[in-house]
This record gives sequence, C-alpha cells and structure tokens, in this order.
Amino acid sequence: MKGTVKSFSIVTLFAVVTRLLSFLFKIWMSRTLGAEAVGLYQIAFSVLLLLFALTAGAPTVLSRKVAECAARGDTRRQNALTTASILIGLVTSATICALFLALSGHLDIVFTDSRCVPIFLIMLPALVTSSLYAPLRSWFWGRKNFLAFSAPELVDEGLKIGFALLFAGGLFGTLTGATGVALALTLADAVSVVMLFVLFFKSGGRLVRPQGAKELVLSTAPLSAVRILTSLSASLSALVIPRELVASGLTVAVATAQYGRVAGMALPLIMAPVTVISALSIVLIPDLAELASRGNYAEIRAKLRASLLFAAIVASAFFAIYVPLGRQLGEFLFGDAEAGELVSYAAVIIFPLSLGQITTPVLNSLGMEKFSFYSYIAGLLCSLPCIFLLPRVIGIYAAAVASGVGFTVSAAFNSVFLAKRLGRPEGVARAGGVVLFSVPLAVLGLFGARLVAPVFGNLGTILFIAAAVTGFFVAFVSAFGIVDVRAFFATVLPSFRRHTPSKPRA
Repeated sequence: MKGTVKSFSIVTLFAVVTRLLSFLFKIWMSRTLGAEAVGLYQIAFSVLLLLFALTAGAPTVLSRKVAECAARGDTRRQNALTTASILIGLVTSATICALFLALSGHLDIVFTDSRCVPIFLIMLPALVTSSLYAPLRSWFWGRKNFLAFSAPELVDEGLKIGFALLFAGGLFGTLTGATGVALALTLADAVSVVMLFVLFFKSGGRLVRPQGAKELVLSTAPLSAVRILTSLSASLSALVIPRELVASGLTVAVATAQYGRVAGMALPLIMAPVTVISALSIVLIPDLAELASRGNYAEIRAKLRASLLFAAIVASAFFAIYVPLGRQLGEFLFGDAEAGELVSYAAVIIFPLSLGQITTPVLNSLGMEKFSFYSYIAGLLCSLPCIFLLPRVIGIYAAAVASGVGFTVSAAFNSVFLAKRLGRPEGVARAGGVVLFSVPLAVLGLFGARLVAPVFGNLGTILFIAAAVTGFFVAFVSAFGIVDVRAFFATVLPSFRRHTPSKPRA
C-alpha cells in the first residue's frame, strides 16, 4: 500500500461498501421475508452477539501488541501472541457451543418465541469461526496490512448475501426464511476464516508455541467488559421487550414482527450515517495517541473541535431528512410504513450516537479507557428501566427510547470527562447552532413532504425533500461561515498521511 491518502481511502471504501451491502441485505430481508422473520433472526442473533463478545476478546489489544513486536522486528512473538489469542478463543467458544447444544432442549426458556431456537442453533457454529476470525484480522491490522484486514469483511458480507439468496430460492428445501439466513451466516463465516488462514500463511504468519496468554487476558479485560455489556444490553432488549409486549396483550407473532421493525429496519437506517463519523474516528485514533504521548494537547483540542463540528453537520443533515421522510423511506426501502414511522420518531438518536462516536475514541486515545467504561455503565444503567418498564406503556417505541437514553447518558459522561482533561473545547457554540438549525429545517421538510407526496410518490418525494434539505443546509453553513472545508482537512488529514505505511523497498 502506498504511503498516501489514497491507501486509507481504499480501506475506508471497503468499510463503507461492506456496510452498504449489509444495509441492502436488511432491506431485502424485510421486503422478501417480512417483519416477523426479521424479528426472529434479530432476536436469535442478539444472543449470539453476546456470545461473540465473550469469545472474541478485544482485537485492538492484540493488534497493538503485534504492532509493537513488528516495530522491534520480533516476528516470532507476533505469531506466538496471535496463536495464544486463537487458542483462548477456540477453547472458550467450543466450551460455550457444547454447553448450549447440551441445553438445546431447554432454550425455549430464553426465547419468547420458540421459533428462534433452531435459528440460534444453526448460527451457533459461527461462534467458533469468529474466535479464529478476530485474532487473524488483528494480526494483519497490527502489521499495517490494511487491505488484508479490510477485504475479508467485504467478502464475508458478499458470501452471506449470496448464500441467503440461494436458500431463499428454495435450493435447499425447507432452509428458507430466517433459518436460511442463519445458515448463510454460518457458511459465510466458515469460508471467510479459511480465506484468512490462507492469507495469514502466505503473508508469513505461523502458528507457533503460544506465549503471553495471561498478558492478553489481563490487557483485554476492560475493553472486553464494554463489548460484553454492549452485547448484553442488545440481548436484554431483544429478549425482554418482545416478552413485555406479549404481556401487554399482543400475540407472540405480532410482538416478534414489531421488534423486527425497530431492530432490523429502523435502527440500522438511523445508524447508517454514523458510518462516516466512525471512519473519521478510526483515522484520528493513532494520531491522537501520538499527540497525547508528546503532550500536544493544543492540537488534540483542535482536532476534537473539527471532529465535533463535522459530526454535528452530518447528524443534523440526516436528522432533517429522516424526520419528514421516515414514512416514505420505510415504504420505499422496506415495504413497511410502520418501520418508517419509527425512523421519524427515533431520528433524534442520531445526535447522541454521533457524539459518542467521536468522544469515546478520543478518551481511549488519551489513555482514559476506564472513563469511557464508566460512561457506558452509566448509559446502560439508565437504559435498563426503559427496557423493563416502558414496553407495556408505549409499546415497541420503548426499544428506541432505551437506545436513545443509553447513548445520551454515555455521550454526556464522555463530554464531562473530556472537558475535565482538555478544558471546554472551542467551537461548541457552532456545533450547537448547526443542531438547532436542523429542527426548523426538519419541520419545514415535514410540511413540504405532505404537499408533494400525493404528486411525486415515495421516490420522488424522497429525492425532492432530501435535495431541498441538503441545499438549505449547505447554504446555511456557507452563509454563516460555520465550517471552513480547507481548514477542516488541513486539521484532520495529517492523520492519514502520517499513519499510512510507506511502500516497502525491494
């Protein structure tokens, strides 16, 4: 890979395309299989995610240690640490799989809808492949082989979609619907792991006598705790909310379908624009860590200011689009107007989510991982009452409220911790002005959508209102000098240049 911005652009492109494919796949599922099948899959997958968190460790820790070894030219220790990580994950995942298989006859206690049980069991082998997948990708990341790090994710998503389409066509008889998607995930992960092993050995990697297992376990503990708690929160939401909806009088099928709408349609659409912000945070992390080691907090504050303004602009623009166009987006993308209404009501979640995507990596870059952990715990504790108490009061909207409360509290705590460390960042007023402008713009868009929808239809309304909102937004930030594009890139892009590996000499 060349030591230019282009190399990182390629990596970012892989991430964007992968997420786009994932989103298109969710659209296909919702339109082809229906909300109920999406709900069954999401509920089963949420439990699997918790198990993933238990077995995958913290890839960033292994990648950091591999990078340290690479800097010293210690190839053997790179391989020894990677082998240790693989063995830890393999033993843990195999044990968990055996336990759940032994208890397979009693899993209906866990799931409100018993139809989730076979779907979960079909996906369970993916737990073993993921325990191999994560450390291998971390090895490539630590060695700055960004293409080998990124490409398997895209291949895995493509394989999952391909297998799912085959199963949906009835190629394997009864393995259709959510069951077919579950098998597609398992097969795709297995093929991706084989590909990663081939790349690993061809790139000089070896499975050697493991070293540093205790070191890895202790180092990954804080970050693994966050991963586990994140997955636990998602699992609780998937298991408790449908159960509470049934207790409020809904049938199991209706409750499952409603959860499918919010978890498999509305929330993924709301989180889609955050991909751009996440890409920015990934770029900034190594640069901020380097600046912190030199004590250059003035430049850290400058990068934080630029990043917060960027996040505010992206979040505000999509908020002003989602609020008026939720119903049209739901009908056009998912064939489900109810999912679209959820998008309109829950669009406000974009703001705390975007803020968290910037502040959490900054805290970690400054060596303040425990504070980001505290922030997450605070958000989780505040979201739990929403999960358990609100479904009987406001129905499925409780899922969106719980997510919003958790994101808001976590982002607020992150901001307080950063302010104590760095001082109040300059430019907050500008970011706040952008956010405030999005509210009347969203209301204006709402009235506009109601006027043009009968004439233009769903697609025409989406294109017209999105273009109008974007135009107003660009005019606003330009007229008031909210953002200087050249200054932004001058502040942020050095991260790309300094941390892109140079092409090795022959």
